[in-house]
Amino acid sequence: MRLKTAVITILLIFFMLLVLGLVSLNGPLLGESFNFYGYKVALGWILAASLTVGFVFFGAWLAISGLAQLSRRWVAGFRQKNERAAETAYLKGLDAVLGGRSLEAIDHFRRALDAQAGYMPALLKLGDALRIGGKAGEAVEWRLKSLNKNPKDIATLYALAEDYVVLENHEEAKKTLLSILHLQPRRALKALRMLRTIYIREANWRKAMDVQQNIERARVLEEERTADQPFTPGILYQIGVDFLQQGKTKEAIARLEKIRKKYPSFRATYTKLAKAYLSDGREEEAIDALLDGYKANTSPGCLLAMEQHYIDKDDPEGAIGHYRVLIASTDRKILPKFLLGRFFYHLELLDRAQELFNEVEGSIQESGLLQYYIGRIKQRRGKMDEACNHYRKVIRILNPFELNYRCSCCGDLSPEWKDYCVVCMRWDTYFPTFRDELMQEIQEPRPVFYQELQWKEQ
Repeated sequence: MRLKTAVITILLIFFMLLVLGLVSLNGPLLGESFNFYGYKVALGWILAASLTVGFVFFGAWLAISGLAQLSRRWVAGFRQKNERAAETAYLKGLDAVLGGRSLEAIDHFRRALDAQAGYMPALLKLGDALRIGGKAGEAVEWRLKSLNKNPKDIATLYALAEDYVVLENHEEAKKTLLSILHLQPRRALKALRMLRTIYIREANWRKAMDVQQNIERARVLEEERTADQPFTPGILYQIGVDFLQQGKTKEAIARLEKIRKKYPSFRATYTKLAKAYLSDGREEEAIDALLDGYKANTSPGCLLAMEQHYIDKDDPEGAIGHYRVLIASTDRKILPKFLLGRFFYHLELLDRAQELFNEVEGSIQESGLLQYYIGRIKQRRGKMDEACNHYRKVIRILNPFELNYRCSCCGDLSPEWKDYCVVCMRWDTYFPTFRDELMQEIQEPRPVFYQELQWKEQ
């Protein structure tokens, strides 16, 4: 600025000297008259007036430009002051968030926005703090204000969708997520996952499947989609279940059969498929589905479902026949042997049950459930001493009467009372509990029935 002023001053001085030189050279000419719209005026006065007007306008221009520059400097300084105040309040708000002081954080973020209305970091964090503080509705208002200034801001759109989810306003949440997907069609994996979750909560399985297919086509690393893979058979399964509930048995069977072939490890398919076949009057195919479920996944639930079917139709021999065929044809014989022995026990065929239980006992490690049933057989035959021996084994293996202490906050178990829980870091939370429920009838046992042994030559 100083250099510019110096240059202008030098040019003005040079111009003045030039004018004075011209005046001294043209004195007689300047004395002649000049016709100014009918008035005779000396030419010198005309030139002097012209120069004076020029200097006045030039001075006015300099003054105005100087004042404009000063006002710009003042406005810039005011903005910088507001920015510094907004940044200071924002940093204090972040510190309050980290310290778990959400109400204090809200106050600081509001001050940041008072200092600078469009300060985006404060807008985002204020909404997050309001949501954490249980004021999701107010958070939505701030998000919408932010989007009015920048409607394509992805971070604000995600935050707004999360606010709507907290408020259980699924329709607005879906609209917001679809806006994100419009801006990032095949990259917004988080938006797709949130949208899928909403549709699952609404039991809208077809829409959920459409979103799942978009996730599978998303342009992301394959490793990022690993957690999403189990959703595909699950959603397809629910579509089949819907068909079955609507009485569309054939459509349900077709859907479930596709899942059975493509996802053989999805265990729920087999029992539901058997139910669909039974609804369609195809008992043989239903039983085949249950047996296939056991062969594919070693699932006791399939065998128990098969057993229950024959009990319901008062045909225990049918279940026994399938158990025997399965034992003869499968490599994993322990579980069907045990379940058949249990079935014999409930049918009061104690000798057959005892025979099978003895075979199982010699093939596995100790099982409290197996000892329990053998003890029950001994007791039914009046051999109380032998029954007591087996019950003692049950007590030793399962330890059902052991006094434990459980933390009422986090559920941590301890064999002795503690005054302090190292898991959830709270005091005086341990209370006694007894595990006597293990001595009741068990519908779906989970003992160790089979163990592969690796033989080595000695």
